[in-house]
Amino acid sequence: MPDEKNTEENEYDHEDEEYLSPDGRIKELHGELWQLRKEQRRQKRKQYSELWQLRREQNRQKRKQSSPGRYVFWGLMLILWAVLLILTDQKLIGPDDLWKYLLIGLGSIFIIQTIFNYFTSAERTASLSRLIPGFILLFVGIGFLSNFSAAWPVVLIGAGVAVIFFSWFAQREIEKRKFTQETLLESEIKYRHIIDNANSVIMEIDTIGNITFINKYGIDFFGFNENEIMGHNMAGTILPYFTSAGQVPDKLVENVAADPGKYLHYEQENLRKNGDKVWITWTYKPIFDEANHLKEVLCIGIDSTQQKKAEDQAAEQLKEKTAEEERIRLARDLHDAVSQTLFSTSLIAEVLPRLWERNKDEGLKKLEEVRQLTRGALAEMRTLLFELRPAALADAELSDLLRQLSESVIGRARVPVTLEVEGSCVIPTDVKIALYRIAQEALNNIAKHSGATRAQITLHCQPRLVSLDIIDNGHGFSVDQEASGSFGLGNMKERANQIGAVLKIESKTGEGTEITVKWQSNAAEGSK
Repeated sequence: MPDEKNTEENEYDHEDEEYLSPDGRIKELHGELWQLRKEQRRQKRKQYSELWQLRREQNRQKRKQSSPGRYVFWGLMLILWAVLLILTDQKLIGPDDLWKYLLIGLGSIFIIQTIFNYFTSAERTASLSRLIPGFILLFVGIGFLSNFSAAWPVVLIGAGVAVIFFSWFAQREIEKRKFTQETLLESEIKYRHIIDNANSVIMEIDTIGNITFINKYGIDFFGFNENEIMGHNMAGTILPYFTSAGQVPDKLVENVAADPGKYLHYEQENLRKNGDKVWITWTYKPIFDEANHLKEVLCIGIDSTQQKKAEDQAAEQLKEKTAEEERIRLARDLHDAVSQTLFSTSLIAEVLPRLWERNKDEGLKKLEEVRQLTRGALAEMRTLLFELRPAALADAELSDLLRQLSESVIGRARVPVTLEVEGSCVIPTDVKIALYRIAQEALNNIAKHSGATRAQITLHCQPRLVSLDIIDNGHGFSVDQEASGSFGLGNMKERANQIGAVLKIESKTGEGTEITVKWQSNAAEGSK
């Protein structure tokens, strides 16, 4: 009992702690929020520091470029000094007034340089800073030159108004410039944030394929350090010198500039630092300068390795499925044709000795039947081998192919088939295969459906004309009724149309069937 009481008290204490915990939880949430805001401020300060360094580097690069305003200032100073020396030498200016004219000239130079830079330089704000000293020097020089006459207060008032006006104008320009810079800075921060946090490889390459920029995702994806990839050529770093397809990427930039549309969605094999090959779907965008010269290429890539593997796996599965279906079909054909023929041959061979002893004539008939069955089985095996090796089918003569078909039907269906060949057929391979398939389909129909007791195949070969006739004495059929629903007849018509041949089917119920195929070389060329 004491143990149960202590347990209940502990449970009550635990419930009290849970009941009183919201205040502590709120303090904990405030602490987490404060830490989150602190981290955000740290990240923001880091971004501003990076952008400040970037801006400092840009300004340093700008300072390296000589501004035309500097040359204007020193050029005017030389001209001013030369003019003053000439005027002094000609006694037009006294030595005591030289410094007064120097002040006037220096102020005028400041004003002229400000106007020049305002309309020609991008640094307008910096150029306005010399405007006010220029006016001051100008009016002070004029004042000393006029010995501060009665008009001097009016001149000072005018100078003061001009200074106030230009100060106001300069302040507006400075504020406008500052606002523009802050807007650009904010845009740069957002742009850099988007680039660095994008789940895509974003790169810039120059006109020879050297990498000039790559985002953080790209560096992490390929596994390089920034120093190992920046300034290096794509070939040999993220592109193999030779792809698995044997392609060489050395002319990639040239090809992108020549045909940009081809590379808007371009799947390419890439290479990581550890040697792993990956597939990336790239979008290459060439960027041209004002003279329409290629400046750089923007590259945006999405990892498609898993998709590529899935496609390859699906293709392999389809290949295996097709092979399996082909094996099943061949096994079925072997069972339906060769196996049954060999089984019948074995049965006849078993009774042949006893039959030969009782009736020699009957034994000779059975022996001839065994010969026909074995020849038919052999022909059926050769036909199956042709199915496995399409090249052998293309190399064989049409007459030999028809002979094997007739012998296979004799062995399989016990239907006598006679073959007559007139002339030698020299025809294109596609025509030969189409005629063979038509004859194969017709003989299959004779063996399975016609109930014929005999059939005849006639092949007439002329230099520009080939005619194939297949006749049987089977049940026949109504051509109008069978034509729309017969898959076999449809196949024969389709094959005849593919080679530009004329297919004619004549049949009546109870009167057998005659199939005629005629092909002319000029008709085939016209159809092509």
